[in-house]
Amino acid sequence: MYNYFRIVIPRIIILILRLAKDIIDKHLADGLSSKLNSMNMTLFISRYNQANTQHNLAEQLARDKETAIMERNLALGIAKNQYSYTPNTVKYYVYSIRDFLLGYFKGREQLMGDWQYSVNMSSGNVRVVLPNKSYELLRLAKSIIDKHAADGAGSILAEFDMAAFDALYNLAKTKDELAEKLKRDKESAFLVRNQLLGIAKGQDLNTPDTLLNLIVSVRDALKGFHKGSEQLLGNWGFTVNTSAPTPDPDPSPDPDPDPNPPMPTVLAGIVKEMGTSTPIEGANIQINTSVGMFVAVSSDTGSFSITLPDTIEETETVNIIVLKDGYLPYVQAITIVPNVSIVFDFFLDAA
Repeated sequence: MYNYFRIVIPRIIILILRLAKDIIDKHLADGLSSKLNSMNMTLFISRYNQANTQHNLAEQLARDKETAIMERNLALGIAKNQYSYTPNTVKYYVYSIRDFLLGYFKGREQLMGDWQYSVNMSSGNVRVVLPNKSYELLRLAKSIIDKHAADGAGSILAEFDMAAFDALYNLAKTKDELAEKLKRDKESAFLVRNQLLGIAKGQDLNTPDTLLNLIVSVRDALKGFHKGSEQLLGNWGFTVNTSAPTPDPDPSPDPDPDPNPPMPTVLAGIVKEMGTSTPIEGANIQINTSVGMFVAVSSDTGSFSITLPDTIEETETVNIIVLKDGYLPYVQAITIVPNVSIVFDFFLDAA
Protein backbone atom coordinates (compact mmCIF):
# COMPACT_ATOMS: atom_id res chain seq x y z
CA MET A 1 0.00 0.00 0.00
CA TYR A 2 1.20 3.49 -0.81
CA ASN A 3 0.30 6.75 0.85
CA TYR A 4 2.02 8.90 -1.76
CA PHE A 5 2.38 8.70 -5.50
CA ARG A 6 3.64 11.08 -8.13
CA ILE A 7 2.97 10.57 -11.82
CA VAL A 8 5.76 12.27 -13.68
CA ILE A 9 5.02 14.53 -16.62
CA PRO A 10 8.34 14.77 -18.49
CA ARG A 11 9.72 18.09 -19.71
CA ILE A 12 12.56 16.74 -21.84
CA ILE A 13 11.45 16.66 -25.47
CA ILE A 14 12.48 13.12 -26.35
CA LEU A 15 10.74 11.82 -23.20
CA ILE A 16 7.54 13.71 -24.02
CA LEU A 17 7.45 12.15 -27.47
CA ARG A 18 8.27 8.70 -26.10
CA LEU A 19 5.49 8.89 -23.50
CA ALA A 20 2.97 10.06 -26.12
CA LYS A 21 3.95 7.14 -28.36
CA ASP A 22 3.53 4.67 -25.47
CA ILE A 23 0.05 6.05 -24.73
CA ILE A 24 -0.95 5.77 -28.39
CA ASP A 25 0.42 2.23 -28.73
CA LYS A 26 -1.42 1.08 -25.60
CA HIS A 27 -4.65 2.75 -26.70
CA LEU A 28 -4.54 1.16 -30.16
CA ALA A 29 -3.55 -2.23 -28.77
CA ASP A 30 -6.52 -2.20 -26.34
CA GLY A 31 -8.92 -1.35 -29.16
CA LEU A 32 -12.55 -1.24 -28.08
CA SER A 33 -11.58 -1.90 -24.45
CA SER A 34 -9.25 1.12 -24.25
CA LYS A 35 -10.02 3.34 -21.28
CA LEU A 36 -9.31 6.35 -23.48
CA ASN A 37 -12.03 5.74 -26.08
CA SER A 38 -14.14 8.52 -24.57
CA MET A 39 -11.30 11.02 -25.10
CA ASN A 40 -10.34 12.83 -28.29
CA MET A 41 -7.53 10.46 -29.20
CA THR A 42 -7.75 11.53 -32.84
CA LEU A 43 -6.43 14.94 -31.78
CA PHE A 44 -3.86 13.32 -29.47
CA ILE A 45 -2.50 11.12 -32.28
CA SER A 46 -2.50 14.05 -34.70
CA ARG A 47 -0.54 16.28 -32.30
CA TYR A 48 1.98 13.52 -31.68
CA ASN A 49 2.47 12.84 -35.39
CA GLN A 50 2.85 16.55 -36.14
CA ALA A 51 5.31 17.15 -33.29
CA ASN A 52 7.30 14.01 -34.06
CA THR A 53 7.48 14.92 -37.75
CA GLN A 54 8.78 18.40 -36.93
CA HIS A 55 11.26 16.93 -34.43
CA ASN A 56 12.63 14.45 -36.97
CA LEU A 57 12.70 17.16 -39.64
CA ALA A 58 14.66 19.50 -37.36
CA GLU A 59 17.10 16.75 -36.43
CA GLN A 60 17.64 15.90 -40.10
CA LEU A 61 18.09 19.59 -40.95
CA ALA A 62 20.66 19.84 -38.16
CA ARG A 63 22.57 16.87 -39.62
CA ASP A 64 22.33 18.34 -43.12
CA LYS A 65 23.61 21.68 -41.81
CA GLU A 66 26.63 19.98 -40.24
CA THR A 67 27.32 18.19 -43.53
CA ALA A 68 27.13 21.49 -45.41
CA ILE A 69 29.49 23.12 -42.91
CA MET A 70 31.92 20.22 -43.20
CA GLU A 71 31.87 20.49 -47.01
CA ARG A 72 32.30 24.28 -46.78
CA ASN A 73 35.25 23.90 -44.44
CA LEU A 74 36.87 21.29 -46.68
CA ALA A 75 36.60 23.63 -49.67
CA LEU A 76 37.93 26.52 -47.60
CA GLY A 77 40.78 24.44 -46.16
CA ILE A 78 39.90 24.97 -42.50
CA ALA A 79 38.66 21.47 -41.69
CA LYS A 80 40.49 19.23 -39.25
CA ASN A 81 43.95 18.17 -40.49
CA GLN A 82 43.97 20.87 -43.20
CA TYR A 83 46.61 23.58 -43.31
CA SER A 84 47.61 26.59 -45.40
CA TYR A 85 49.61 24.29 -47.64
CA THR A 86 46.74 21.83 -48.23
CA PRO A 87 46.26 22.10 -52.03
CA ASN A 88 42.98 22.71 -53.83
CA THR A 89 41.50 24.83 -51.06
CA VAL A 90 40.52 28.49 -50.82
CA LYS A 91 42.97 28.98 -47.97
CA TYR A 92 45.83 27.59 -50.09
CA TYR A 93 45.19 30.17 -52.81
CA VAL A 94 44.72 33.05 -50.34
CA TYR A 95 48.02 32.22 -48.64
CA SER A 96 49.89 31.55 -51.89
CA ILE A 97 48.73 34.84 -53.42
CA ARG A 98 49.70 36.64 -50.22
CA ASP A 99 53.24 35.26 -50.45
CA PHE A 100 53.45 36.20 -54.13
CA LEU A 101 52.24 39.75 -53.50
CA LEU A 102 54.68 40.19 -50.61
CA GLY A 103 57.48 39.49 -53.06
CA TYR A 104 55.97 41.50 -55.90
CA PHE A 105 55.40 44.58 -53.71
CA LYS A 106 58.58 44.33 -51.64
CA GLY A 107 58.90 47.68 -49.90
CA ARG A 108 55.40 48.69 -51.02
CA GLU A 109 53.43 46.05 -49.15
CA GLN A 110 50.63 48.47 -48.34
CA LEU A 111 49.51 48.12 -51.99
CA MET A 112 48.27 44.63 -51.06
CA GLY A 113 45.31 46.47 -49.62
CA ASP A 114 44.00 46.73 -53.18
CA TRP A 115 43.28 42.99 -52.89
CA GLN A 116 41.76 43.64 -49.43
CA TYR A 117 44.61 42.02 -47.54
CA SER A 118 45.02 43.60 -44.09
CA VAL A 119 48.58 44.96 -43.92
CA ASN A 120 50.04 46.12 -40.59
CA MET A 121 53.27 48.10 -40.83
CA SER A 122 55.05 49.27 -37.71
CA SER A 123 58.74 49.85 -36.82
CA GLY A 124 59.76 48.60 -40.24
CA ASN A 125 57.99 45.27 -39.78
CA VAL A 126 55.34 44.12 -42.20
CA ARG A 127 52.59 41.76 -41.12
CA VAL A 128 49.76 40.62 -43.35
CA VAL A 129 46.87 39.51 -41.15
CA LEU A 130 44.97 36.54 -42.57
CA PRO A 131 41.47 35.60 -41.40
CA ASN A 132 40.68 32.41 -39.53
CA LYS A 133 36.89 32.65 -39.60
CA SER A 134 34.96 31.17 -42.49
CA TYR A 135 33.01 34.31 -43.40
CA GLU A 136 36.18 36.46 -43.31
CA LEU A 137 38.05 33.99 -45.50
CA LEU A 138 35.17 33.94 -47.99
CA ARG A 139 35.09 37.74 -48.06
CA LEU A 140 38.84 38.01 -48.72
CA ALA A 141 38.74 35.33 -51.42
CA LYS A 142 35.90 37.17 -53.17
CA SER A 143 37.88 40.45 -53.08
CA ILE A 144 40.95 38.78 -54.62
CA ILE A 145 38.88 37.15 -57.37
CA ASP A 146 37.04 40.41 -58.12
CA LYS A 147 40.32 42.39 -58.29
CA HIS A 148 41.81 39.82 -60.66
CA ALA A 149 38.71 39.98 -62.89
CA ALA A 150 38.70 43.79 -62.85
CA ASP A 151 42.39 43.90 -63.89
CA GLY A 152 41.64 41.66 -66.86
CA ALA A 153 44.61 40.76 -69.06
CA GLY A 154 46.84 43.01 -66.96
CA SER A 155 46.28 41.07 -63.75
CA ILE A 156 49.50 40.19 -61.98
CA LEU A 157 47.85 36.96 -60.80
CA ALA A 158 47.70 35.50 -64.32
CA GLU A 159 50.11 32.71 -63.38
CA PHE A 160 47.70 31.39 -60.75
CA ASP A 161 44.90 29.00 -61.69
CA MET A 162 42.26 31.58 -60.88
CA ALA A 163 39.51 29.50 -62.51
CA ALA A 164 40.16 26.72 -59.97
CA PHE A 165 40.32 29.30 -57.18
CA ASP A 166 36.98 30.77 -58.29
CA ALA A 167 35.39 27.30 -58.45
CA LEU A 168 36.54 26.48 -54.91
CA TYR A 169 35.27 29.83 -53.66
CA ASN A 170 31.86 29.28 -55.29
CA LEU A 171 31.63 25.78 -53.81
CA ALA A 172 32.48 27.05 -50.32
CA LYS A 173 30.08 29.99 -50.67
CA THR A 174 27.26 27.75 -51.87
CA LYS A 175 27.77 25.37 -48.94
CA ASP A 176 27.95 28.31 -46.52
CA GLU A 177 24.65 29.71 -47.80
CA LEU A 178 23.10 26.25 -47.66
CA ALA A 179 24.24 25.83 -44.05
CA GLU A 180 22.65 29.17 -43.11
CA LYS A 181 19.38 28.21 -44.80
CA LEU A 182 19.35 24.81 -43.11
CA LYS A 183 20.00 26.52 -39.78
CA ARG A 184 17.00 28.82 -40.27
CA ASP A 185 14.82 25.91 -41.40
CA LYS A 186 15.96 23.83 -38.42
CA GLU A 187 15.12 26.63 -35.95
CA SER A 188 11.72 27.07 -37.60
CA ALA A 189 11.00 23.33 -37.31
CA PHE A 190 12.09 23.33 -33.66
CA LEU A 191 9.79 26.29 -32.96
CA VAL A 192 6.80 24.56 -34.56
CA ARG A 193 7.64 21.35 -32.68
CA ASN A 194 7.84 23.21 -29.37
CA GLN A 195 4.50 24.93 -30.01
CA LEU A 196 2.88 21.57 -30.76
CA LEU A 197 4.42 20.07 -27.63
CA GLY A 198 3.39 23.02 -25.47
CA ILE A 199 6.87 24.10 -24.32
CA ALA A 200 7.25 27.27 -26.43
CA LYS A 201 7.49 30.69 -24.81
CA GLY A 202 4.25 31.61 -23.08
CA GLN A 203 2.95 28.03 -22.99
CA ASP A 204 2.40 25.78 -19.98
CA LEU A 205 0.55 22.57 -19.10
CA ASN A 206 -2.77 24.43 -19.33
CA THR A 207 -2.26 25.59 -22.92
CA PRO A 208 -5.09 23.77 -24.71
CA ASP A 209 -4.63 21.17 -27.45
CA THR A 210 -0.87 20.89 -27.05
CA LEU A 211 0.64 17.45 -26.63
CA LEU A 212 1.63 18.11 -23.01
CA ASN A 213 -1.86 19.36 -22.21
CA LEU A 214 -3.36 16.25 -23.79
CA ILE A 215 -0.93 14.01 -21.89
CA VAL A 216 -2.00 15.66 -18.62
CA SER A 217 -5.65 15.03 -19.56
CA VAL A 218 -4.86 11.37 -20.21
CA ARG A 219 -2.99 11.12 -16.91
CA ASP A 220 -5.91 12.61 -14.98
CA ALA A 221 -8.43 10.35 -16.72
CA LEU A 222 -6.35 7.24 -16.00
CA LYS A 223 -5.94 8.31 -12.36
CA GLY A 224 -9.72 8.20 -12.13
CA PHE A 225 -9.91 4.75 -13.70
CA HIS A 226 -7.13 3.40 -11.46
CA LYS A 227 -7.96 5.15 -8.18
CA GLY A 228 -5.95 3.35 -5.49
CA SER A 229 -3.93 1.44 -8.09
CA GLU A 230 -2.15 4.37 -9.72
CA GLN A 231 0.94 2.25 -10.39
CA LEU A 232 -1.05 0.73 -13.28
CA LEU A 233 -0.45 3.97 -15.18
CA GLY A 234 2.98 2.51 -15.82
CA ASN A 235 1.31 0.27 -18.40
CA TRP A 236 0.69 3.43 -20.43
CA GLY A 237 4.30 4.60 -20.22
CA PHE A 238 3.95 6.94 -17.26
CA THR A 239 6.63 6.96 -14.58
CA VAL A 240 4.91 6.50 -11.22
CA ASN A 241 6.92 7.34 -8.12
CA THR A 242 5.51 5.84 -4.94
CA SER A 243 6.48 5.70 -1.28
CA ALA A 244 5.40 3.41 1.55
CA PRO A 245 3.22 4.70 4.42
CA THR A 246 5.10 6.60 7.11
CA PRO A 247 3.83 8.07 10.38
CA ASP A 248 2.53 11.57 9.78
CA PRO A 249 3.36 13.90 12.66
CA ASP A 250 1.06 16.58 11.26
CA PRO A 251 -2.47 16.10 12.63
CA SER A 252 -3.80 18.22 9.77
CA PRO A 253 -2.06 17.06 6.59
CA ASP A 254 -2.78 18.67 3.27
CA PRO A 255 -5.92 16.89 2.07
CA ASP A 256 -5.02 17.46 -1.56
CA PRO A 257 -1.24 17.24 -2.09
CA ASP A 258 0.06 18.17 -5.52
CA PRO A 259 0.59 14.84 -7.34
CA ASN A 260 2.79 16.55 -9.91
CA PRO A 261 5.01 19.20 -8.28
CA PRO A 262 7.15 21.35 -10.58
CA MET A 263 10.14 19.73 -12.25
CA PRO A 264 13.55 21.41 -12.06
CA THR A 265 14.79 23.51 -14.95
CA VAL A 266 17.76 21.65 -16.45
CA LEU A 267 19.97 22.70 -19.36
CA ALA A 268 21.89 19.75 -20.76
CA GLY A 269 23.65 18.70 -23.93
CA ILE A 270 26.90 17.75 -25.62
CA VAL A 271 29.74 19.96 -26.87
CA LYS A 272 31.13 18.73 -30.20
CA GLU A 273 33.67 19.79 -32.78
CA MET A 274 32.27 21.40 -35.91
CA GLY A 275 32.54 19.19 -38.98
CA THR A 276 33.65 16.03 -37.16
CA SER A 277 31.09 15.89 -34.30
CA THR A 278 33.89 14.69 -32.00
CA PRO A 279 32.94 15.24 -28.32
CA ILE A 280 34.96 18.02 -26.67
CA GLU A 281 36.08 17.47 -23.09
CA GLY A 282 36.78 20.35 -20.72
CA ALA A 283 34.68 23.00 -22.47
CA ASN A 284 33.46 25.75 -20.14
CA ILE A 285 29.71 26.42 -20.40
CA GLN A 286 28.44 29.66 -18.85
CA ILE A 287 24.93 31.00 -18.53
CA ASN A 288 24.07 34.33 -16.92
CA THR A 289 20.47 34.43 -15.70
CA SER A 290 18.44 36.92 -13.70
CA VAL A 291 19.34 35.01 -10.52
CA GLY A 292 23.05 34.62 -11.17
CA MET A 293 25.80 33.01 -13.22
CA PHE A 294 25.92 29.23 -13.60
CA VAL A 295 28.86 27.26 -14.99
CA ALA A 296 29.49 23.68 -16.08
CA VAL A 297 32.42 21.82 -17.66
CA SER A 298 31.88 19.17 -20.33
CA SER A 299 32.88 15.59 -19.51
CA ASP A 300 35.04 13.20 -21.54
CA THR A 301 31.91 12.46 -23.61
CA GLY A 302 31.33 16.18 -24.20
CA SER A 303 28.18 16.14 -22.07
CA PHE A 304 27.17 18.76 -19.50
CA SER A 305 24.21 19.58 -17.30
CA ILE A 306 23.17 22.73 -15.42
CA THR A 307 20.25 22.67 -12.97
CA LEU A 308 18.80 26.12 -12.43
CA PRO A 309 17.19 27.13 -9.12
CA ASP A 310 13.43 27.37 -8.73
CA THR A 311 13.85 31.11 -8.07
CA ILE A 312 13.61 31.53 -11.85
CA GLU A 313 9.88 32.11 -12.00
CA GLU A 314 9.46 33.80 -15.37
CA THR A 315 10.47 33.00 -18.92
CA GLU A 316 13.66 34.81 -19.92
CA THR A 317 16.06 34.86 -22.84
CA VAL A 318 19.73 34.50 -21.97
CA ASN A 319 23.05 33.85 -23.67
CA ILE A 320 24.96 30.60 -23.28
CA ILE A 321 28.70 31.01 -23.80
CA VAL A 322 30.92 28.00 -24.57
CA LEU A 323 34.70 28.42 -24.25
CA LYS A 324 37.52 25.98 -24.97
CA ASP A 325 41.18 26.57 -25.76
CA GLY A 326 41.87 25.95 -29.44
CA TYR A 327 38.29 26.75 -30.46
CA LEU A 328 36.44 29.93 -31.30
CA PRO A 329 34.06 31.19 -28.56
CA TYR A 330 30.46 30.16 -29.15
CA VAL A 331 27.48 32.25 -28.06
CA GLN A 332 23.84 31.27 -28.47
CA ALA A 333 20.68 32.91 -27.19
CA ILE A 334 18.16 30.52 -25.64
CA THR A 335 14.81 30.97 -23.96
CA ILE A 336 14.49 29.52 -20.47
CA VAL A 337 11.02 28.39 -19.45
CA PRO A 338 10.65 27.65 -15.70
CA ASN A 339 10.30 23.92 -14.95
CA VAL A 340 11.06 22.97 -18.56
CA SER A 341 14.31 21.17 -19.35
CA ILE A 342 16.19 21.80 -22.60
CA VAL A 343 18.58 19.45 -24.37
CA PHE A 344 20.78 20.71 -27.19
CA ASP A 345 24.24 20.28 -28.72
CA PHE A 346 26.92 22.91 -29.35
CA PHE A 347 29.38 22.72 -32.23
CA LEU A 348 32.67 24.63 -31.86
CA ASP A 349 34.81 25.84 -34.76
CA ALA A 350 38.56 25.25 -34.42
CA ALA A 351 40.48 28.50 -33.96
